Amino acid sequence: MALAIVLHNVEEWWTLPLDPDFLAETRDWLGLRAALPPMAAIRWGLIAFAIVPVAILLTARPTRRGCFIICMIAAMSAGNALFPHFLMGFTTGSYVPGLVSACAATLPLGIFLIWEASRLRLISGGGMVLAVATGLLLLPAVLTGFWALGELIAELGTGAGSP
Repeated sequence: MALAIVLHNVEEWWTLPLDPDFLAETRDWLGLRAALPPMAAIRWGLIAFAIVPVAILLTARPTRRGCFIICMIAAMSAGNALFPHFLMGFTTGSYVPGLVSACAATLPLGIFLIWEASRLRLISGGGMVLAVATGLLLLPAVLTGFWALGELIAELGTGAGSP
C-alpha cells in the first residue's frame, strides 16, 4: 500500500503540470470558490501527502490498533481512487492526473487489504466498519490539509514572511 501511495503521488506530481487547467476545472466542477495555490505548493503537498501515510504504514505494528490504522488508510486510498479520480475521469471522459495509478494500484490494493484483514479476522467486524468509515470520512479533511500543507511548505521555501 505504501508503494502504491508513492506511485500515485508521483503520477500526480508529474502529470498535473501537463494539464494546468485541470485544477481550476475541478474547483469549478465542485462549486468551490477558493483560489488555487501555485503549482509549487501543490507539488509540495503531494510530497507531504505521500510521506505521512507511508511513514504511518511502515511503522504500523501487527496489532488490532495497527490493523485499524492500515485499514483506515486503505479505505482512504480506495476512496480517493473512486472520488475524485475515477468519477472525474468518467464524467469528463478523459484522463485526470493520478487516474492510472489510482485505478491500477491504490483502489485494488486498498480493497484487498480491507478484504484480507476481514478474512483473517485481524480486526473485528465493528472495528472494520469504523476503520473504513473513518478513512472515507477523513478523506475530504486530508485532501484539504494536503493543500494547506503544500501552501505552508511552499511559503517557507520562498522565505515569505521571514524577518
